Amino acid sequence: MEPKGLMVIKDPEVAKLLSDELRRRILHLVTHKEMSAADLVRELDKNYSSIMYHLRLLEDAGFVQKVREEIIQNKIQPYYRATAWSFHVSYYLDETMTGDEEYRAWQIDLMNRLMHGLEAYGINIPEDKKQRVKELLETLYIAQKKEFETRQEMRQPEIQLEPHVGKSIAHILANVRLTEDPKHRAAAEELAKLLNL
Repeated sequence: MEPKGLMVIKDPEVAKLLSDELRRRILHLVTHKEMSAADLVRELDKNYSSIMYHLRLLEDAGFVQKVREEIIQNKIQPYYRATAWSFHVSYYLDETMTGDEEYRAWQIDLMNRLMHGLEAYGINIPEDKKQRVKELLETLYIAQKKEFETRQEMRQPEIQLEPHVGKSIAHILANVRLTEDPKHRAAAEELAKLLNL
């Protein structure tokens, strides 16, 4: 069974599941192909009970599902697949869960990874500008998520699109819409100056 296009996560407890790196890695792997727990053990170099624990959490939350079973050495071995090609934590949670320490730690980690990601594009940020760049990245990131989610909600599900096409169109429409927002434009312009773009 092929995953559907996009799942927007609006439940804070479900969103917290994605704060765990191993669960994100499992989800990434089963998005691209069906895998058994044994396959995941080999791929991720983790023990079987740990993989099964995380698979059950992901399955209970609706991120993965069993797609088939095989009998191997007289044991039933289920194969799992992601339920969507992409998972999007709602902007609403970013705005409302700032008081939740676990969720906020995940957000801080994400912003740090985005900052580190700038280096992959040859962007080196002076130490005295890093905090402001991080603040602007977070502002732009949340605005982009909010607008992307709005565009996704407008999508007519009866019209079939390849996952990449649907996601790309939603991003383009979100970016076009954000050009009309003066706060977003000001934040983007300030970031461009700080990054010498």
